[in-house]
Amino acid sequence: MKRRWRLLWSGLALLVVSGGATVLWLLRDPTPYFDARRSALAATEELPATRDGTTLEQDVQLVATSGLRVELAIRRPAAAEPVAVRRPVFLVLGGAVRGKDAGKLIGDTRGAIFASLKYPYDGDLDARGPRAVLAQVPAIRRAFYDTPPAVQLALDYLLARPDVDSTRVELVGASFGAPFAAIAAARDTRVTRLWLAHGGGDSYALIAHNLQREIPNASLRAPLAQLANLLVSGPRLSPEFWVGRVAPRPVIMLNAEQDEKIPRRSVDVLYAAAGNPKELVWLPGKHMQGNRPEVIEELVTAMVTRILAVDPDYIPAMPTVPTMPTVPTMPTTSPPARP
Repeated sequence: MKRRWRLLWSGLALLVVSGGATVLWLLRDPTPYFDARRSALAATEELPATRDGTTLEQDVQLVATSGLRVELAIRRPAAAEPVAVRRPVFLVLGGAVRGKDAGKLIGDTRGAIFASLKYPYDGDLDARGPRAVLAQVPAIRRAFYDTPPAVQLALDYLLARPDVDSTRVELVGASFGAPFAAIAAARDTRVTRLWLAHGGGDSYALIAHNLQREIPNASLRAPLAQLANLLVSGPRLSPEFWVGRVAPRPVIMLNAEQDEKIPRRSVDVLYAAAGNPKELVWLPGKHMQGNRPEVIEELVTAMVTRILAVDPDYIPAMPTVPTMPTVPTMPTTSPPARP
């Protein structure tokens, strides 16, 4: 009997130790990994640009010495300029699915340069069901840890461009992209201002809130949300743990009054964690998504309007296309009437 008890207690102790070691591994300091993956820019490939209305869009592929691959879409004014004009750059981290296609939703760049980043995720975006989603956890974790260094590599490329003003770098974390933007801005002082659009803190609260439809029972939802938060290193990567390091650079949060995906508690947690200067702006409407272009349009307009209200010359004016001079027309006369 005593031997059985000893075996039982030994098994429980081993389970506790191994479980504790797993938790510590999941919650380890991500900084060394960020530094190693960030490395240095090794190769750049710029694909041919295509015209979209008043803008040119160009896909760019970057490779780091660590092997990290980054895909960008650059949108810039299409009008030709006689000399190189340096323009502010907005680096946008959008939704989980759209990635670098977020620029197409932005449309007209209003004279600035917009770059949107594809998340370095190599898993299955169409996975459905607990078993299929659980199988994607390793790929999800890799993407979460690779995104902040991917942002820094994107900045390496963007700030080397002759048309980018390195003193005007706007990093925009929209919805899913808000945590990664906060981490990247905290780690990279080249970011001059951080915009968090429809984002929030407290990763557990966010996960639990968005599981309500699939799991209405709170008693069942809570432990699953805790597990999911642990698996994605929420306690390490949640933006409220990073955003305070952005100060004294400004942080501006743009949130929706009827946001169905970001609870008010998450907004308050993130705003409270930010240092000064900071600003919280409430806009009408629901959460941004691809089928709500009016929401995205309002967000972009709000950003540009707030910038130009303080500095009207922040974004250089677009060059005007010279018009052809008007050629005077000869007066017309009627032929003389026959006698």
